[in-house]
Amino acid sequence: MRVQRRTIVLWSLALAAVGCGRQPPAPAAAPAAPPAASNAAARAAAIRGRSTTLLSVTSHRDTLGIDATWRGYFDGNELVLLEERRADPPRPPLENRYFYEHGTLFYFLGEQPAERAGGAAGPAPRAPLRAEFDGLRAVAAVRIEHYGEVRLTPAEIATIQKRAAELASAARDEQSALKVAP
Repeated sequence: MRVQRRTIVLWSLALAAVGCGRQPPAPAAAPAAPPAASNAAARAAAIRGRSTTLLSVTSHRDTLGIDATWRGYFDGNELVLLEERRADPPRPPLENRYFYEHGTLFYFLGEQPAERAGGAAGPAPRAPLRAEFDGLRAVAAVRIEHYGEVRLTPAEIATIQKRAAELASAARDEQSALKVAP
């Protein structure tokens, strides 16, 4: 009996050592990563990060009562970024950034005076704007008020797209003039 008991103990130890034929427990799932920034926002940040290495053209434009100075950045012959500073007396100028890929607006970061955004003026004098585009379609377009995000109206989105097209055309004209100049 003593031999049987010893054999059973040895077999038990051997089976425990190999896991009794069971699969080892699965490792605990990794904690979920924080939500990644928008792909368009990441692409825009990359363009902005390398803007100092890009060819740029600068001009001033007064269109329909909008007094603005802008700078267009080109990667080769392709406009990739346009920074605009609009006069907003008596306050400091409003700043807008238009990001392009293959000649098409894909991301916009800007601001507007808070009291023009509708409703009561918030504690900040400016309301940031953010819009992401897929071709002519706005994927996301919001104004960030002191109480949260507010969707932009179709008219506000159209205004951004129209201004982006006007400024892009002017920047391309400026770049072409630089190429022709002796």
